[in-house]
Amino acid sequence: MCKDSILAAYKQSCIDYYNHMHDIYFDKYHKDLEYKAYDKEFLLRFIGQLPLKSKILDIGCGSAAQQARFFRDMGHQVTAIDVSEKCIETAKQKFTGIQFKQMDMLDMNFENHAFNAINAFYSFIHIPKEYSHTLFSLCNRILRPNGLIAIAVYADDFYGYYDKNEIPVFYRSYSQAELTTLLLGHGFEITHIDERQAIYDFEFQCERMYFVAKKQ
Repeated sequence: MCKDSILAAYKQSCIDYYNHMHDIYFDKYHKDLEYKAYDKEFLLRFIGQLPLKSKILDIGCGSAAQQARFFRDMGHQVTAIDVSEKCIETAKQKFTGIQFKQMDMLDMNFENHAFNAINAFYSFIHIPKEYSHTLFSLCNRILRPNGLIAIAVYADDFYGYYDKNEIPVFYRSYSQAELTTLLLGHGFEITHIDERQAIYDFEFQCERMYFVAKKQ
């Protein structure tokens, strides 16, 4: 199977999985930040570095759009994208004040320097290694100079399909060294790195990493 065919299969697994799970994910995660004090504090520190009414892109918002809504409630202008049409439909029905778009993160057609910041919570985990450079180059292009990116990923050695639910979905984890290399290699200065275990019993039980980086 050629490289592009493999990517298409990975992408379709995400579309099928999240289209199937969109209502379950909404029920499970729409109050996520009320219960995850760590994540809320991380996001508060992140947006505390931004100008008022910044333009923020939330990549992989899902049906619950919990981070996008948090940014909106803090007075920012938020665009939120997801590859799943069902997730976007649900989010549009449930929430106002956010521009929702169905969009592939590897094909973001925004103008250069469109955003002050990008948020990517557990969305980059669905992009295979062969396309990491494309993704980080796109993020650099659409960020303004000195713009910030916040990334949360799983920090173990998994690469393949998660098949614990009815529909398998491709995801991968990162090492700190790999994510550091990708950011530095695409014009970012890393300003924050943290790792934590799964401290909440209701979340996916895996170690995770949080990065903030600034476009140079």
